Amino acid sequence: MTQETYRIYSRVLKFGQRIGLRRFVETLVFGLTIFAITLVYLYVITFAPMGPTGKYIFFPLGFFFELVLILSYIENHYFIDIFGENTNKLLSVLGIASLTVIILYASIPGFYIEVATGDPLGRVDSISVALIVLFFLLNVIESAYFLFSIPRTDRSDTFGLENQFSLLEKSLETKRLAELNINKSMTKGLNALKRRVSEEGFWGDFNPTFETACVLELFNVLGYNEDTEWIINTEEGKKTVTLGKSIESLKAVVDTAETIDNSYEQFYVLYVLSLFDPTIFDTRIDLVTEFFDSIFEETEWDFINKLNRFTSNLRSRTTPLHIMMSYVGDITGNIKLLDKMANLFSASIDIIVKRGYARFSTSQTGKTPIEMFARMMLALHDIRRAPTRRQQFVQAVIGTQFIEGSWAANIGTTGYVIQSLLPSETADSLPLKKSAIYLAAIQDKEGLWNSSIEETTIALTALNGLKKLSEQAVMI
Repeated sequence: MTQETYRIYSRVLKFGQRIGLRRFVETLVFGLTIFAITLVYLYVITFAPMGPTGKYIFFPLGFFFELVLILSYIENHYFIDIFGENTNKLLSVLGIASLTVIILYASIPGFYIEVATGDPLGRVDSISVALIVLFFLLNVIESAYFLFSIPRTDRSDTFGLENQFSLLEKSLETKRLAELNINKSMTKGLNALKRRVSEEGFWGDFNPTFETACVLELFNVLGYNEDTEWIINTEEGKKTVTLGKSIESLKAVVDTAETIDNSYEQFYVLYVLSLFDPTIFDTRIDLVTEFFDSIFEETEWDFINKLNRFTSNLRSRTTPLHIMMSYVGDITGNIKLLDKMANLFSASIDIIVKRGYARFSTSQTGKTPIEMFARMMLALHDIRRAPTRRQQFVQAVIGTQFIEGSWAANIGTTGYVIQSLLPSETADSLPLKKSAIYLAAIQDKEGLWNSSIEETTIALTALNGLKKLSEQAVMI
C-alpha cells in the first residue's frame, strides 16, 4: 500500500466515522486512567525519594507500558496501523511477565520494609507499597487490553483498514443518502471554482479553453444562466463577474480560431457553447458531416480499440470523439448521427459483455476501461436511447468498486460511473453511498478535487446527481 493510498483511505474513514456515546465513555475513562497514573509518576519523581529498584526498573518499565498502551488504544479504536502484526501478542506476554516480576517483588519484604535499630517489626515504606500497587494495576490493565486486542484472524497489511471499512459499510446501510453531507462539499467546491475565474472569464492555466467549457457545462447543469453573477477578489479590489462574460470570452476564442480540429476537446467546447447558444453549429455543420462520413465504415472493433487506448491521466486527449458526437447529434437534431452512435455504443457494449468481465478492467492493460464503459451507458441515457445490457453493467461496476468507494482509484472515473448508475439505482444504493463519501472525503482544503478544474467539475456533477436522487427519495 502506497502512502497516497493510505492517506486517501484514512480520509474516507475519518469522514465516515461517527463516534458514539459508548466510544466516548471508553475514551474518557481510558484518558482519566492514564492521566491519574501519570500524576502519580510526577509525584514520585518530584516529591518522593525513589530507590534504585523503582528508579531503574519499575519507573522505566511502567512508563514504557503506559506509552505503548496509549498507542495501542489509538490503533485499535481508530484502526491506524502503528504496530506490526504480532506486537499486541508480544506486549501481552511482556505484560504478564511484568505482573510476575511485581508479584515476586511484593513477596520479598526486604525490598520495601525498612528495619530500624531496636525495632523488631520494622517500618513499611509507603512509597514502595504505593508503587507496587500502582504498577500491579497498570500491568493488569495492559495485559488484559493487549490480550483482547490480538486479532482473531490472520492480519494483513490492511487489516485495520479492511475492518473499519466493513464497519463503515454496516453503518451506511442504515443511513440515508441525504445524511451524508453532500451539500457542504458541493458548496465548498462551487465557491472554489467561482474564486478561480479570471477577470477575462476563463478558468485554468494549462488548457483554459477546455477547462472553462468544463465549468460552463457544470453551471448549465446547475441551472445557471448568462445573468448569474458573483463577486471575486482582484488586485484592484472586489469585482462582480457574470457567467455571460465567460460565455462571450469562450465564443470569441472559437470564432477567431482558424481551424477546428476533429478532437474531443474541440467539439466539447462547441457542444458546451451550444447549451447557451443553439445556433453555434449552424455555421459548422460541415464538421459534423465530415465526422459522420469518416466513421461510415467503422466497425465496433475499431471503436473498441479506441476505447482501450483511453487513459485517465490524459482524459480529454484519449477519449474517443464518438462519445461527444452523440451529444452533438442530439443537440443538432442529426438523426442519422444519433442512430449511428447509439447502434455503435450498443453493439460495443454487447461485445464487451459477451466476451466476459475479464475484458472489463479498471486498469490500463488493453482491456476496456471502466470509465469508457460508463461513458457509453451515460451517453445512451442522455440521448434517450435505451441502454443495452444495463443489468450486466450494474453488476460489473458494483463488483469493481474499490474498498474506499472509488472506481479505478480515480476521481473522474468515479464521477462518471456514479452518473451512469443514477438512472437505475435508488437512494438506498450502498455503492452510491460509498462513492459519495469517497468524493466528499478527498476534496482538498481549497475545495477542489486533485487541484484539477476538470476533475472538480466531474465530481460536482456527480454529487449534484446524488443530491437530486436523495431529494427525490425524501419526497417519496
